[in-house]
Amino acid sequence: MRYSVKSLLVAVLFLLAVPSVGLSSIMFPLEPPDTSSPRATLDSFIYYTDKLYEAASISDDDFTLEAEYLQRAEGCFDFSEIPPTLVADLSIEAVLRLREILDRIDLPDLNDVPDKNDIKSIDVVAWRMPHTEITIGRVAKGPRVGSYLFTPETVTKLAEYYDEVRELPYKQNKVDPDYCGLYEQFIYSSGWMIPDGLLSELPPWMKSGYMGQAVWQWVGLFILLVLGGLCLWIVWLINKRMKCRFESYSWAPWRLAFPLFGMALCAFLEYLIDKQINITGHVLSIVIMGLEGVFFIFFGFAIIVAGNVIMHGIIASSKIKEEALDADVIKLVVRLATFGLVFVLFYNAGSYFGVPVTAVFASAGIVGIAVALAARETLANFFGGVSIFLDRPFRAGDYIVLDSGERGEVKAVGMRSTRLLTRDNILITIPNSVITNVKITNQSMPEPHFRVRIKLGVAYGSDVDRVEALLMDQALNNELVVASPAPRVRFRAFGDSALEYELLCWAACPEDKGRVIHTLSRDIYKKFNEEGIVMPFPQRDVHLHKAE
Repeated sequence: MRYSVKSLLVAVLFLLAVPSVGLSSIMFPLEPPDTSSPRATLDSFIYYTDKLYEAASISDDDFTLEAEYLQRAEGCFDFSEIPPTLVADLSIEAVLRLREILDRIDLPDLNDVPDKNDIKSIDVVAWRMPHTEITIGRVAKGPRVGSYLFTPETVTKLAEYYDEVRELPYKQNKVDPDYCGLYEQFIYSSGWMIPDGLLSELPPWMKSGYMGQAVWQWVGLFILLVLGGLCLWIVWLINKRMKCRFESYSWAPWRLAFPLFGMALCAFLEYLIDKQINITGHVLSIVIMGLEGVFFIFFGFAIIVAGNVIMHGIIASSKIKEEALDADVIKLVVRLATFGLVFVLFYNAGSYFGVPVTAVFASAGIVGIAVALAARETLANFFGGVSIFLDRPFRAGDYIVLDSGERGEVKAVGMRSTRLLTRDNILITIPNSVITNVKITNQSMPEPHFRVRIKLGVAYGSDVDRVEALLMDQALNNELVVASPAPRVRFRAFGDSALEYELLCWAACPEDKGRVIHTLSRDIYKKFNEEGIVMPFPQRDVHLHKAE
């Protein structure tokens, strides 16, 4: 019988690895078990589990039949309320548990169980096995609607039913007298990586059961979880050192090593715990749900890290400034895509764990509306940032003058606010909802050069040709004045006390305006003094006459 258990375990692995079995069997591979009535369902389950036990007791390396019989027996259950992540494991236990229960109780005569004719004459919604709570009910919705299956309530309580009858003897007319219980042999057995000889050498107390598992299984579970946590901690330390060592790199795909390793570790631990140590029952449900939950957390973490790697890699390119709105837009787009993928991931994870995610997100939508109303100013700033991105009235590094008189360099344009650094080295933060509704003068557009005007006057009688030549020389020789566009001198008017001139030149950028005016004014004054050119200033003579 030990070989039969090993055969059954291998058949389970075969069934999980190859969902579509039956290519070499004599059965029709697509034919489901007959579940058209409670009698058909009960008869199908007993028939296929009989065949399963019979096939498992034969020394044969072909496990196709065992897998098929097991799959047909599983088709007699309604697992709609079991999380999809646990169906593959709990369905096998449900088949073996229910068979063990039926082998220990008196079964009703099949003629007393409702069949197709009874269903046609009376509306049979559910049938309960006499003197038990085991129920076969009609499926009301889903892909198997109309079929009669062992109800989800029955599936949930099978462990409780089994505990109540496990001490009862087998009915001798149903099984071999030497039969010693297939279910407990199965749950206390190991996978192919653990040889039977090793388990046989264990002391008896290690083989005894405790809370549905053998003691050696508890020890193996503890060791695996501790080793897994230790490996995860070591990889985290390595990842942390790499982060400090390669912090200056623009692209850092190695940051994905930790979450990817966590995902692989969870999958590997799940395989070892489920298929090799063969943890079963509620303990398996808790461990698998926990590992799957951690797996999805690492998966979401990997998506976020990948988004950050892509985002920083793009922003680090020479064409994009970190403080520019382009960088903020890239951050926004990448983060929206990242959180969208995380949303899809956890939506599917919720369905995978059997959580009613539709109701949860419907409630979240109502909460989102309330939050949006409370954060309308923030939303106004956000859409103001979108408007700045679309219209591009200014960029980071531009010199702008606001309608209120503030002038300075745009240091950063974010999705919520714009920061302006004045010439007094004062940082002004302006909400985007405000800055999009005021008049803005951009002194850096369409060209980055800024025009400087210096007005002056020379005395009547001065050599105007000499004056114009001196002004041009001072402009051309000034390092802060650009050569193109070329400087110009204009004779503007005959003033009351001077010939009025204006020197027009261009500074390389708006922030050089003050220095250009300072250096040119100083140099012109010195040069005019050297050349004897007088720069008159308005004056008035007052003559007092003595009254007669």
